[in-house]
Amino acid sequence: MVYVNMYLLVPRFLFKAKYLTYIISLVLLILSTYLVMRYVVTNYFEQYRIVERRVFSSVFREMLATTNLLTILVFSSTSIKLFQQWARDTQRINELEKSSMQLELKELKNQINPHFLFNMLNNVNVLVRKDPEKASMTILKLSDFLRYQLYDNNQDSVLLLSEIQFLKDFMELEKIRRDEFTFSLAIENKSENEDLVSQLVLPPNLFITFIENAIKHSVDLDNSSEVNILFQIYDTELIFISSNTKPSEPIQDCEKGGLGLVNVKRRLELLYDKNFDLKIEDTERNYTATLTLPI
Repeated sequence: MVYVNMYLLVPRFLFKAKYLTYIISLVLLILSTYLVMRYVVTNYFEQYRIVERRVFSSVFREMLATTNLLTILVFSSTSIKLFQQWARDTQRINELEKSSMQLELKELKNQINPHFLFNMLNNVNVLVRKDPEKASMTILKLSDFLRYQLYDNNQDSVLLLSEIQFLKDFMELEKIRRDEFTFSLAIENKSENEDLVSQLVLPPNLFITFIENAIKHSVDLDNSSEVNILFQIYDTELIFISSNTKPSEPIQDCEKGGLGLVNVKRRLELLYDKNFDLKIEDTERNYTATLTLPI
């Protein structure tokens, strides 16, 4: 009876919202089980028949007691089946959410700026005619840059030093493109563990959007532009600081923050939930982004 309820009635009727059919089937199952039990006991267990006449004063009391027991068994099995189904549904929902999150993360991190790539290829085309040696160096750096984006970027985590080298390559490519562009990149180990910097791993492409944003908003047609990057490594956290100069005249086609910053915030939320801190300081002459991550 218990198995009939758990593996036939509950999946076929209760889970499909056929509640009336389920109740009727349940009542019929209990009654049929009672009749079968009574027939077996009456015909095959003589000792029980003697006890039965002493304990029960009527058939009604016997039927009531037996059906109560059967009802308890049935509802217990129903509860077990419902709990099993709830556990399976919860696990499936979690797996779907995890899968959806992984797809979203992959989409957010696999974003190569097409404008940057297009500009670099145009620059290489010009350099091939004017300065072949510089063009060759640019192609090598661009090759390293794309290799990191296409291969290392597909890993769940990368070494911090690899990520920093990637950022350095990116800014060196920009310097080749713009002679008036200067940058600095520094690492400060504030931890007592001297090997922490070389051992530290984190998700790839967390900082490139800030660099792109800094370069984009530092363009000044009248003066030189500057981007300064600093990594501070502590025992329990990493602080990334990106600072850039701003042009004397605002760039009309640059939206403040941009879509890239929205995407990186979303990715940080997916990766770290609320365990990160992002501060933006926008003054008349400088733009600074400070990102704090747990390690």
